[in-house]
Amino acid sequence: MRPKFILLSIIILIYSKLLRYNETNWKNEEGFELCKYGLTFNTVHPSKTRKEQQAKIEKISLVGFLNKNQRKIFVNICRRLKRNDKDFYQNKNLHATLFGFGPLEKKDYERIRKKIQQFCGKQRVKMLNINFDAVRPGTMYCANKTLSPVGGVSNGTVVAVGDVTQNESFCNYANRMTSFLLKDKRVKSILGDNFRRKFPTVWCTLGYYNKMNNFRIASELENIFNQYNNLNGNNFEIPISEIALVKSKYKNLRYPKLIQKFKL
Repeated sequence: MRPKFILLSIIILIYSKLLRYNETNWKNEEGFELCKYGLTFNTVHPSKTRKEQQAKIEKISLVGFLNKNQRKIFVNICRRLKRNDKDFYQNKNLHATLFGFGPLEKKDYERIRKKIQQFCGKQRVKMLNINFDAVRPGTMYCANKTLSPVGGVSNGTVVAVGDVTQNESFCNYANRMTSFLLKDKRVKSILGDNFRRKFPTVWCTLGYYNKMNNFRIASELENIFNQYNNLNGNNFEIPISEIALVKSKYKNLRYPKLIQKFKL
């Protein structure tokens, strides 16, 4: 019976549908040049993400928090994911990330805060619109190298993403801030010569699968993701008028402590 079972598993693997997306990423280890490639998902490997999400390591982040009304549509999507799988964990403090700094020495927080304050004072924009175009499985990268995606495998997160082309103002604003921060020799020594945003796009991590074992994306979950593969409408256009520098011991910013808010 076992050879037949193995053969059946192989047949299912070959003919199973794949979730397909395009991802924009940095082209090189440094600079702002971009590239685009295709992604497929049919399996979720959540154990590493589960450990990372539950680890306590203090970091500071610069983010745009979604307000209650802006969160509502994503909360409804998360409820569907939770009904599909009770082990899906919904993040409460939904946000779009400009920068994740750290972990850093606490004495360096103030220097970074001052430079962000200076930049926001000089680069007044009043409002940045974030446009999300898909809710999809998060990408797994080889050995945490974010330029090397693993084909067919998700890391266990679920993310709302917006491509650079729909978010030029937001992405250009973040890139200008990157250049401004690195002009300060002290900040550059703290963050490193090649510091930049982790990804060039817009993303908001909605939650993750709190599991240790790998699992395949079954048809019901596949249907949920396919429904949100091409978002449109005003509900997925999020205006941001302020950003916040916060510290938290959790990757998903549970229990964040505000350092400072900055008006755009």
